[in-house]
Amino acid sequence: MGKSKDLVVGLFVLAGIAFTAFTVFLLGDEKRLFETQMTLQTSFADVQGLKAGAPVRMGGIDIGTVEQIGYGDKPEDANIYVTMSIVRSEARRIKTDSKAAVQTRGLLGDKMVEITLGKEGGPIQDGASLPSEVPKDVFSRVDDIAKKADVVMGDVQKVSNELANEDLHRDIRETAASLNKISKQIAEGDGYAGRLIRDPAEAERISRAIEGFERTTGELSLTLRQTRAVVARVENGPGFAHDVVYGDGPTKAIAQLGFAAEEVGTTLKGVREGDGLAKTVLYGGDGGHGKNTLENLDHMTADLRDIVAGVKAGKGTVGAFLVDPSVYEDLKAVLGNVQRNDVLRAVVRYSITQDEKRPRVTVDSAKAP
Repeated sequence: MGKSKDLVVGLFVLAGIAFTAFTVFLLGDEKRLFETQMTLQTSFADVQGLKAGAPVRMGGIDIGTVEQIGYGDKPEDANIYVTMSIVRSEARRIKTDSKAAVQTRGLLGDKMVEITLGKEGGPIQDGASLPSEVPKDVFSRVDDIAKKADVVMGDVQKVSNELANEDLHRDIRETAASLNKISKQIAEGDGYAGRLIRDPAEAERISRAIEGFERTTGELSLTLRQTRAVVARVENGPGFAHDVVYGDGPTKAIAQLGFAAEEVGTTLKGVREGDGLAKTVLYGGDGGHGKNTLENLDHMTADLRDIVAGVKAGKGTVGAFLVDPSVYEDLKAVLGNVQRNDVLRAVVRYSITQDEKRPRVTVDSAKAP
């Protein structure tokens, strides 16, 4: 009887140990207690109720637990330091630029630590400290929204107070009355605004003015396009303006202009200081070749004027030929008779033939006396 009782007690104890071991194994597997761990630290100004044993997540996956929470050794230090135990196989994804934040888990308000994935930093080392950031959970967002709503309600209250002001109501009434008066004057008065609304001629005149403005704008646009074309031509070349502004030719062109100006200056100096015809014509003078030339030109002009006057008056053969019709008729008759007289034509041909046979006389200027 005693042995059977001891056997039952032993089986019960063995079952309890197995159950305890199974429970420990499940909890340890859930918290990944059987994997190699590394320690990381971070600090917060407010942990919002975070407790030791809370999970540490990254990308929604549990990678460790919170081991310790508390203030630092210095009394003036207001930060709260959190020590975390992280699975080493998952910690390789944590970089030096990763950040830790306290987040809310579930609807009951339990807290946990959320670590962001690093991007550009190097691998985190065991015992390193992660930077923290202000949490952005639902409750904090609700608090921000409440603060903004409070500000908006304050602005609405200010606007409501302004709208309730009696002075504002009076100003609105007076403004409405003034607008009504102005509208009535425009509709019934003889001012320009009323004529503009009622008179089609005014509207037509404004339309013509607008058309003229549009036409002027079009001409201005054309002028601007032509100006741009000229500027582009100067910029792209070729040409003197392009060489002067953009090319290597300004020095050469300026040198050529300077040389031409120097030549012109030399020529003008020669005219001014010489005694030729140009100086006499431009500046006058009492002597020199220019004066003689001008005097000769004056005499020739006077003689030519006398000859022309004599011809017009019928003097001489040329004058009689031009003025006296009988001379023309006599000459015509003579030429006609010459053409009809065979003997006279034979005499003329004989004279021409004898002249061609007569030896030519050559005068040597060197031997002439």
